[in-house]
Amino acid sequence: MRPIPADFTQTLTVTVTDEMTVDFGELGAVHPVYATYWMAKHFEEAGRKIILPFLEDGEGGIGSQVEVIHTGPALPGMTVTVTATLTAQEGRRVHAGMRAVTELGDEIGHGSTTQFVLPQTRIDANFETLRARWAAHTRDNS
Repeated sequence: MRPIPADFTQTLTVTVTDEMTVDFGELGAVHPVYATYWMAKHFEEAGRKIILPFLEDGEGGIGSQVEVIHTGPALPGMTVTVTATLTAQEGRRVHAGMRAVTELGDEIGHGSTTQFVLPQTRIDANFETLRARWAAHTRDNS
């Protein structure tokens, strides 16, 4: 991984959809506004945009931490812009600060993400190991 410039920033802009509102499945719909778990997804996606231009051939990133402090609502149809800013790069660990703002200029959330940059072959091998364990588990419990 190449060094990322201090305060490097990327943005992700999304339009809130009905699918992105709070619905807990078994518990049903709760609030007709942008859900915290969707904000977490968008924080991770914006954080990934921080590392992509600096990955070297054969490298991949994997998320390890997301912090979301959800401070306000956004309605379906509203645009939310998530701004990710590099806060630290410690070897292969990349930390980014997050801020979510609606098209009205209201901050509706902030937080952070952490990603690890590893050889993609190592990431893939870890997933294959898990798949093999899962296959053995489901076979033994059938």
